[in-house]
Amino acid sequence: MKGDELILQLHDWHAHDHPNLGDPDAAPHGYGVLLWFQTDEFDASVERAQALGAEIIEEPRVNPNARHRELWLRDHDGYVVVLASQEGDIGQ
Repeated sequence: MKGDELILQLHDWHAHDHPNLGDPDAAPHGYGVLLWFQTDEFDASVERAQALGAEIIEEPRVNPNARHRELWLRDHDGYVVVLASQEGDIGQ
């Protein structure tokens, strides 16, 4: 954290009851690595990802813990990428 700004988040698939979205018995390229990007332009970012034909793992949804929206996708190298709106953008 830099002040109250999130700079980097390292996340374990199995921490905090987060399920593995793939096959837990396989270890594909990128297994266990989640790349998170927070954006001020969430809706536009979702539209760009869809227009590019990105493999969508989880459609846009609200994360009630962070009170923001997320889109989960897989990049061309097999890594899971999460696009997130600003924390708290859905209100209290």
